[in-house]
Amino acid sequence: MAMRYSIAMSYNLTLQCGCLVYVSCDPKNGLSHTRILETRGPACRSRRHEVGHRLFLWEMLPDPAYRPWPTFVSDGVQISRI
Repeated sequence: MAMRYSIAMSYNLTLQCGCLVYVSCDPKNGLSHTRILETRGPACRSRRHEVGHRLFLWEMLPDPAYRPWPTFVSDGVQISRI
């Protein structure tokens, strides 16, 4: 009987800076083993983000100093910013 894998073996992930990363996973356990920068974001300021380079997991984590500001929208009209 052949084994079937139901876990996704690869996916793309958009980083906070706008860069797109290709993530490849092991089909047996689903853990990612390779992360390659596919495209660089237009506003990316990281010198390390070059297309084709491998990224370590800690390089993909969000910047702890970054604090997003939520925008509330009702019926397509912006109401307020916090």
